[in-house]
Amino acid sequence: MMASVLAGLASLLAVACIYWSWRERGKPMIAAVGWLLALASAVIWSRVFGPEFGVMYATITFVCLTWLAVLFGTFTAGAVTAATEPRNSETRAALRPYQALARPQIADIVKHGGLFLLSVPATGQLSLMLSVAIVLYLPWTLLNKIAVSIFLWPVLWGALSAWIAAQDKLARPVTVIATLFVLGGIALFI
Repeated sequence: MMASVLAGLASLLAVACIYWSWRERGKPMIAAVGWLLALASAVIWSRVFGPEFGVMYATITFVCLTWLAVLFGTFTAGAVTAATEPRNSETRAALRPYQALARPQIADIVKHGGLFLLSVPATGQLSLMLSVAIVLYLPWTLLNKIAVSIFLWPVLWGALSAWIAAQDKLARPVTVIATLFVLGGIALFI
């Protein structure tokens, strides 16, 4: 009982440190202490409930406390803003400039449609093929190869999709995807 209270307190202190370092820029040591406390809370949760449930409780507690901290920060920021804003609605400055909705240009549709097609279906197929091709030649049992490829697939998919979405032009991602398709095909079928 006392250990779970200690784990919850470590999670609370971790979120408080990380949130404080995020709100007050330029405090990396406090963020480091917060992340170390988060790691310590995961260890304590794991000692109390075992590694499977401990990591789950540590993650869920950390995420829920983080959402509460953000919600608290939103309410307190709204109260401070409301107190400092002028009462006259004509003298209020807009927080974000209003922009009318407009139809996107054809070039934007082609660019973002291409990025979507590259980063979702094409990269999903490529990452599936590469995850199988990578583990194919490892000296493991078939069960281990299947397990590693199952866990490797979403990691590759996410990394490649994020890289493609960060690109300005489609030429480099298309070239890299095509090259990886050829290399993966060679590794799988030859």
